[in-house]
Amino acid sequence: MSFEEEWAQLRTEAARKQDASMQLASAGGGPTRPPSLMDMDLGLTDGPIRTKASGIRTANSDAKDKSKLDDAEAVGKLHSGWVAGPASNDCVTAWQNRLHELGDLVEDAAAALTTAMDKQISDDGSTAQRLRAQADWLEDA
Repeated sequence: MSFEEEWAQLRTEAARKQDASMQLASAGGGPTRPPSLMDMDLGLTDGPIRTKASGIRTANSDAKDKSKLDDAEAVGKLHSGWVAGPASNDCVTAWQNRLHELGDLVEDAAAALTTAMDKQISDDGSTAQRLRAQADWLEDA
């Protein structure tokens, strides 16, 4: 749908609602006042995003607890016929370090998501306050 078509549809819908409101008022209900912006829910919620960020942090924490690898040389000594040396330990250490680096990246992403969400909600809240102040000023005028 193009912008013009959507705009025409919205104008038609608004005119229909205004006509219905005026018919209700003329039927003895008296003049009706549109709902105040103070009463309107602008849908400024951060719960779903905050829940996702928290879930990411929990999953990352659980993964960090499970990303411990045993010392290859110590395990090799427990099993006869299996020999593991310093090279194996270096491999284990490198893999554990990589897993921790990836975990840190996930934690950074969750923190960035939370920071961006906080800023967006703050900006939206400020816009909502200005809208409400403007609506109050128009109602008083």
